[in-house]
Amino acid sequence: MSVPLRSCCDLDAEAWVLTEKPGQRLLAEVTEVPEPRPADISRWRKLAPPHVVVAAVRLAACRARAQAKFSRGDRMWLDPVGLEQATGEAVARHKAGRFACPLVVDLCAGIGGDSVALAQKAKVLAVDCDHGMCRRLAWNAAVYEVADRVRPCRSRAESFTIPPGAWIHIDPDRRASGPERARRLAGYTPGLESIRSFVRLAPGGAIKLSPSSDFAAHFSGPEFEVELISLRGECKEATVWFGAVATCRLRATRLPEDVTWTDGDGGGLRASLRVPVVPVSAFVYDPDPALLRAGLLDSFAAAHGLNRIAADIEYLTGDRLVNTAFLAPFEVQSVHRLDVKQLKRLVAEQDLGPMEIKMRGLDLAPETLRTQLRVRGSHPATLILAGGVGPARAIMAQRPSTVR
Repeated sequence: MSVPLRSCCDLDAEAWVLTEKPGQRLLAEVTEVPEPRPADISRWRKLAPPHVVVAAVRLAACRARAQAKFSRGDRMWLDPVGLEQATGEAVARHKAGRFACPLVVDLCAGIGGDSVALAQKAKVLAVDCDHGMCRRLAWNAAVYEVADRVRPCRSRAESFTIPPGAWIHIDPDRRASGPERARRLAGYTPGLESIRSFVRLAPGGAIKLSPSSDFAAHFSGPEFEVELISLRGECKEATVWFGAVATCRLRATRLPEDVTWTDGDGGGLRASLRVPVVPVSAFVYDPDPALLRAGLLDSFAAAHGLNRIAADIEYLTGDRLVNTAFLAPFEVQSVHRLDVKQLKRLVAEQDLGPMEIKMRGLDLAPETLRTQLRVRGSHPATLILAGGVGPARAIMAQRPSTVR
């Protein structure tokens, strides 16, 4: 069997296992062993040099993880950093649906998560300063059958010339200064001044930011729309829209249901309003994190006849069932003070279990509490714990489909 030279770089080793028949056979064998043992590694090293085996194992592991983000993840060319930073397919397609233009420049494109989705709507210049990312991006564009619409361009974002009329998508690097993610936009690369210059250059586009970043301090003007996007209950990103595509100030979107709520919804309710705090009623609702990070929880609650159970806790309550993907509903069975001994007796008396435990405003470990309560019953239940200002409360509830 022919093997690549031992002096080749990791990138070339990855390319070899992807494109050469001996490498493809090695990769196929490695893929069949999700948790390799020393004996497996030794066997593979008889087929290829150690660094090539490492490349095959790394690629196989990335492909396994990628299938949670990409429908064709088992065929993509990935590395751990690129995969972690890449926009997942569902979120990327949602964003791409708002691009109405013939040409998009995707700055800091990485392995191509956004570029591939954007190519369904427009031609894409995919810009990244890393040679390896450009090679992976080109491969992944071919996997998604859009290679003819995506042109990888190796360049620093700040140095790339934006063609007149092109829209922009930019995903600044959050780890440019080290392994830890920057939480403030001042730590992103390109920096804020460069990002603002891109905004001035393009008639429209989007900036991908972390939902936990200080985006509101920098992009709150009337020329921007900030969209918080969640996927299956996890807030994935804060997308700043600008130019022709910005249609409101704040937006919360939940995927895959593709439901949205903006500061213009609710019949003119102010996004800054606060709904009253009331006693726990027949239903308690756990809101989607996109609503929370967008600052739209109270306007959404008011429009749906709901109130808060505490001023500083984001659980909502109401006397009727509200069906919306933005809220997880729970039918209240009883309300108690947070007393482990009392709750333990209640769990035993009502034969409760298995038990879902949800909490806000408390520093407790759900699994430790579950052990303390000795949850071993046959009637499913949800325990909702609410801390914050005032006495902590324990709400025994059930999801509506399990109410007896």
